[in-house]
Amino acid sequence: MLPIIASVLVLLIFGCIIRSVTKPKKFPPGPKWYPIFGCSTLVQKYTKLYGSQWKALSQMAKEYSTQVLGIKLGLEPIVVVFGENNIRRVFMEREFEGRPNSFFIRLRCLGKRMGITFADGELWREHRHFTVKHLKNVGFGKTAMEAEIKKELQSIINYINTHKSKPINPKTILAMSVMNILWKFTAGERIQEDRLNFLLGLLSARSKAFSMAGGCLNQWPWIRFLLPELSGFTLIKQMNQQISDIIEETIARHKTKTINADDFMYSFLEEMNEDNKKSFTEEQLKIICLDILIAGSQTTSNVLEFAILTVLRNKVIQQKIYNEISNTLGDDTPSWTDSSRLVYTMAFLLEVQRYFTIVPLAGPRRVLEDVYLDDYLIPKDTTVLIAVGDTHFDPSVWEEPKKFIPERFIDERGAIKNTEHMYPFGIGRRRCPGDSLAKSFIFIVFVGIMQAFRIECSNGVLPSEEPIIGLISSARPFTAEFVPRQ
Repeated sequence: MLPIIASVLVLLIFGCIIRSVTKPKKFPPGPKWYPIFGCSTLVQKYTKLYGSQWKALSQMAKEYSTQVLGIKLGLEPIVVVFGENNIRRVFMEREFEGRPNSFFIRLRCLGKRMGITFADGELWREHRHFTVKHLKNVGFGKTAMEAEIKKELQSIINYINTHKSKPINPKTILAMSVMNILWKFTAGERIQEDRLNFLLGLLSARSKAFSMAGGCLNQWPWIRFLLPELSGFTLIKQMNQQISDIIEETIARHKTKTINADDFMYSFLEEMNEDNKKSFTEEQLKIICLDILIAGSQTTSNVLEFAILTVLRNKVIQQKIYNEISNTLGDDTPSWTDSSRLVYTMAFLLEVQRYFTIVPLAGPRRVLEDVYLDDYLIPKDTTVLIAVGDTHFDPSVWEEPKKFIPERFIDERGAIKNTEHMYPFGIGRRRCPGDSLAKSFIFIVFVGIMQAFRIECSNGVLPSEEPIIGLISSARPFTAEFVPRQ
């Protein structure tokens, strides 16, 4: 009897191994799959060689002469799409609207796939609509939001004036300002500076921990039981709890009506009291707040940081931007409506978002049913990543894409052009709901800083423009001197 059982087990194990290395019929081309690891080892090797996972996958796609790359990380089959037609399909079509139900995504969402960023189906549709609607009801995306941005601009200018005797790293103050605006509409108040610094540090450390732990924890979740410290699981759990405590404290103050404001949290808590609103729970509110904090903590401020870095490195561009602002606005405080008049400045900011694509590898998406892309079959529930960074450097779309040329966004009539080829916020139903804040904040704050200060190198050595690319792109740490204009 034992020999029979052993033989059956051997056959089952052998069958599982064969199945794990066998690609589905008509699956997109890509590296060979190996048991347990898939092609993770090769992806890690290329990531180290080329500096980021995005560049590693881009190189693989070139080697296999495909715009639809098929890989397997651990036990998870993944398709990476390249080329503008393909990425527009994934952004726009309902078949690609899902989110993976992986351990790693649940870990990011404090243990459950809730909120709006990584939810899908009816929960996502209902809560994305509610969130967008009620943030607008309390002033998000309207005149009230622009007024808050202008307040933050003044705070930034005051901070620079206070610290202008020494070089300044713009990262912290910019991220703090974005976070304050988001939290104002979400929770009705600014965050105290010490708590805000702690929260930003926590989110930054959490992002780095996810970047480092993403491979092993996502591919082999069981590793957390064997190596909880080395896998990063313990650290992420601890940080999740700290963030959760901060959000829960604010929710508690809303439940006792301690905060006197008209904000999103109050709207959500009122909805919780309605009949037939079972999905409106305190846990869901907490994870939506986390989604909002993560979305705003780095992406918008990173664009501004790259913009400051670029004018620091290029005096000609800096002077051209200042001349346009001075001739058009004088000393008037900038508004979003001025973006149509400050054409070169707007073109510059668009080029910053192209050249330093903040999210070069967007997604992940989950295919809701079998679908064909470039004649390749992508099976239902496959994870799909979107190579936005490659499209922003596609020579068939952009002339000399590796050069920084703001003029590429200005037509012969002096108007902005080519914005349809830009995907900094995605497009379609999953488009970033905070794009109105991001666009207005980037423009108003950048123009306001350029209007007030000349930006110069702090130590005689130009900082590198080479970005650090993890989950998102960020500038390498640098300082600058902000010299008041006469």
